[in-house]
Amino acid sequence: MNNTDSPRIDMARFFHLLFPPLLAALLLLTGCAPKSKDLFGVIMSAKPLKVGTVIDAPPLAYAKDGTIAGLEPLFAEGLAAAMNRRLELVPLSRGELFSALRDKQIDIVMAGMTVAEAQRHRIASTTPYLVSGQTTLVRLGDYDGMGNGIRYLTEPSIRLGVVTGGTADAWLKGLRPRGSVSRFATAQDGVQALMKKGIDVFIFNQTANYYYASLYIDKGLTPGNILLTREELAWGVRTDNDELREAANKYLASIDQSGDLLKMLEQTIPFYRDTAYSPVQQ
Repeated sequence: MNNTDSPRIDMARFFHLLFPPLLAALLLLTGCAPKSKDLFGVIMSAKPLKVGTVIDAPPLAYAKDGTIAGLEPLFAEGLAAAMNRRLELVPLSRGELFSALRDKQIDIVMAGMTVAEAQRHRIASTTPYLVSGQTTLVRLGDYDGMGNGIRYLTEPSIRLGVVTGGTADAWLKGLRPRGSVSRFATAQDGVQALMKKGIDVFIFNQTANYYYASLYIDKGLTPGNILLTREELAWGVRTDNDELREAANKYLASIDQSGDLLKMLEQTIPFYRDTAYSPVQQ
């Protein structure tokens, strides 16, 4: 066989596959390996946990000072540590998340995803970590009339705002409001319209409306305290990845039992104590 017929060796891939076990063996032989880990644990620790997230869903996951901040990155750090894995956050658009998961570019979706959303995309969801839903965001002077449920939302004089194609947009079709409905490309656009008095009520998911209320509290914005819909938030994994799903559920159960889950919710979600949503009880 001449040189041109010899099989090619992908040296980068060869090194990537060979290096972790060689390093683990060397650490064990030299006595430098952590005593709490077996050889398999040391090898697996070299494999990153690739978490797909977004940077446009405050306060759950958003860009801040050049980093990804919010509740989901906190969860990702905790899960990676619990699994003895390096964390690799992979920011994606919401439309890219599920294809990236199916193509194994990421291991898990942590992006304020609802259980219903996971079902639509045919992926497995973990135990829900939060019950949220759609709610109203109004100016402080309108709170008594429009911040408590749907009583006044169908009045002809009330101007409503939603994100185009979002959950609130679909919900309004069942409500059949008699007033005008403005549709916006982003939540930020809707919030700006509310501050400029172009609309009277902005309907969006509760976690985001609480975030925007805290961000623009000096502008007189305040969120409603009634859930118009009920949505369970969870993480998503491939349907064939039972190991990761079980590890994620175990992590959630542990931080729920220790009280760390509540602390993380209070740390990242403004007005958490005053909201109607709470961790899902199992």
